[in-house]
Amino acid sequence: MSGRPHRDGPIMLDLVFLATGLAFFALAAGYAALCERL
Repeated sequence: MSGRPHRDGPIMLDLVFLATGLAFFALAAGYAALCERL
C-alpha cells in the first residue's frame, strides 16, 4: 500500500468502508460454508 499522509479524506473513509464490507461478506460466506459442512 502506498501511503499518502496528506490525502486521508473521504477516500480513506471509502477504503475503510469497502474493507469492512468485504470482510463482513467473507465472514458471512465462510460461516455459511462452515454451517453447510456441519
